[in-house]
Amino acid sequence: MNRISRASLVASVLLLLFVLACVWLVFRYVESEQARDLQNWQQRLGVIAESQKRGIDAMLEKQVGQLQTLATNPLVQIALAESLLADEQATADSEQRRGQFHHLKNLLDATVTAAGVFHPLQAQNNNRAHDINDGIALYSRKRLLLASRYFPLQDAKVKQWLAQVVEQKQVSVSPLYRNAAGQARYLIAAPVAPVQSLGAARYNGAVIAVIDPARALYPAIRRHWLTTRTDETLLARREGESVIYTSPLAEPFPLFYTQPLSATHLAVVYGVGHVGGFARKQDYRGHEVLVTSRRIQPGGWILVQKIDTDEALAESRAHQRFILIILLLFVFFIAVTFIAIWRHATSVHLQKAMNRLAERTALLNAVGDSIRDSIFLLDGKRKLVMLNQALADFLGVRATDVIGRSLYHLYERDTADRLLALLEEDEVRNRELRLPVKGRRYDYHATVVPLRNEKYRHTHLFVLHDITELKDAQGRHNRMMEAVIRTLVRLTDIHDPHCACHSERTAEVAVAIARAMGLEQKAIGALSMAALLANVGKLYVPREILLREGELSAEEKAELRKSTGYTLDILRQLRFEGPVLRIVEQKNERLDGGGYPAGLKGEAIMLEARILAVANAFVAMLSARAWREGKPLEEVLDTLFAQADSHYDRKVVSTLLYVAENRNDWRNWSKGCDLPDNGQAPVM
Repeated sequence: MNRISRASLVASVLLLLFVLACVWLVFRYVESEQARDLQNWQQRLGVIAESQKRGIDAMLEKQVGQLQTLATNPLVQIALAESLLADEQATADSEQRRGQFHHLKNLLDATVTAAGVFHPLQAQNNNRAHDINDGIALYSRKRLLLASRYFPLQDAKVKQWLAQVVEQKQVSVSPLYRNAAGQARYLIAAPVAPVQSLGAARYNGAVIAVIDPARALYPAIRRHWLTTRTDETLLARREGESVIYTSPLAEPFPLFYTQPLSATHLAVVYGVGHVGGFARKQDYRGHEVLVTSRRIQPGGWILVQKIDTDEALAESRAHQRFILIILLLFVFFIAVTFIAIWRHATSVHLQKAMNRLAERTALLNAVGDSIRDSIFLLDGKRKLVMLNQALADFLGVRATDVIGRSLYHLYERDTADRLLALLEEDEVRNRELRLPVKGRRYDYHATVVPLRNEKYRHTHLFVLHDITELKDAQGRHNRMMEAVIRTLVRLTDIHDPHCACHSERTAEVAVAIARAMGLEQKAIGALSMAALLANVGKLYVPREILLREGELSAEEKAELRKSTGYTLDILRQLRFEGPVLRIVEQKNERLDGGGYPAGLKGEAIMLEARILAVANAFVAMLSARAWREGKPLEEVLDTLFAQADSHYDRKVVSTLLYVAENRNDWRNWSKGCDLPDNGQAPVM
């Protein structure tokens, strides 16, 4: 079931990743379509802007051409030159000048009429004549020579532009400006070439036309052929840190809106700052628009062309929504199909898994019933969940009768209590228990394992392995070992009567020191066994050496030292629990390396061996020998302390002193010992 759950989780994650990837790809595709549509509109809006630019260029070219024709007319050139000469010499014939003036007047009126961009000179209501403010005028260097009927004589912009044109000596077009009456106008000025034969060598005059854009400029960019609703053309220019613009197509032609250059989110500001660019911005209404711009060279105008994004991309967005819906429905269909297939496959797989589970359950039951150990399960409420056939047969019960009941329905109360006590411990429990069952004593190796599965985390498996026969055999072996040890100790005491009870007392002292130092019981047992058997090698030492009352020769001392090797040879034939042989082997080593047989130093010597060395020396110095009397306790302790850190471990010696001061029977360690009549030596 866990494998199925993991597989379902993996499949769900993969399906989710697939759906997310597909949705991401769908939106990426829609975004690419939108980008393509924007690119198409960039081209389309650029075509419109170019068309508008060509219309304005053609209109201005025509107007400039008409003005240049007038400026290069010989009559105009001669009249301007003579006017300058008359001003300088004051000799001109007044009658001649009146005739010349009449011809010039007719020429200007004819030009005004032919241009078709000025108000007609006739058929105008005199009450509105002051609102017209357009026409053509001829200026000399110092004064106005002649002007058409509605020419704004007092317009300061005209005089400013005249000086600029004469200085630059070329035709120029002014930006749109607001006159004193608040009307939109622009100027075209052409310098009049000098007549060399009359002595004029400089450009001292110009022809200036004041034009109403509503009559000439705006009609040039009206587009009756377009089918869009929201496209609009703005004419803009930069003035300082502001952008000034008007819309010729939004009647009644509101003029000269101003926006700061910092308002970069506005379409007109973007168009002025990025001529030829394309972007999505906001217009003066706050609507999102597509915008591009073109520069009109004469006059320094910038044509800003825009259209509402909603209108421009309406068809594209509808198409994109259609594509998005279709693709998302396709992804949804694939996901639903996958889920349906997965559910079908999962149900089939689940059925197979249930069949396998049933087979495995039957197999586990068969295995459990084939095991001769007693096995049962307890749930979190300490109720029986399962027990194997071996346990049921042993207790003479049917498994179906006790499932769901407490452990007291299987065992006697004392036995059940001892088994349940194992549940109070942590992790896996391994214990040897002696339990009464059906009136008999049984020894078991009990293992209690908490199940790791989350569903069964309070359930525990008990396995009771019957070791009764093993324990009985071990008891017989231990009793035989005790008999062997008692025999060896007894033989040693008989062989060296001066050392009678030495081994037992050494073991007693060593155990007391070890307990005071906090050694584990297993280490204490090995130390006690090593102390009892440490001197059995003396059986191989000649008895006369052991009983001699005088000083031993060097050869005899060397023979006595061999007793440790003899001891090891004897003990290697026996099996012990713990490092008994190593303790015996190292008991004659010294901390400074002066001992034998290996010359070990310091921590290289086992702690148990260091304890045995102190205990052995302590008992040996207290006890009488063939060549000396036993020493007093205080002298023995002083000797041990004097040889601490060189021969003996100071901590061990200090612990011996602590034990001696806190025991009432320590003085018995210095008394002699009579051998038992029954031939048996006491064993620790």
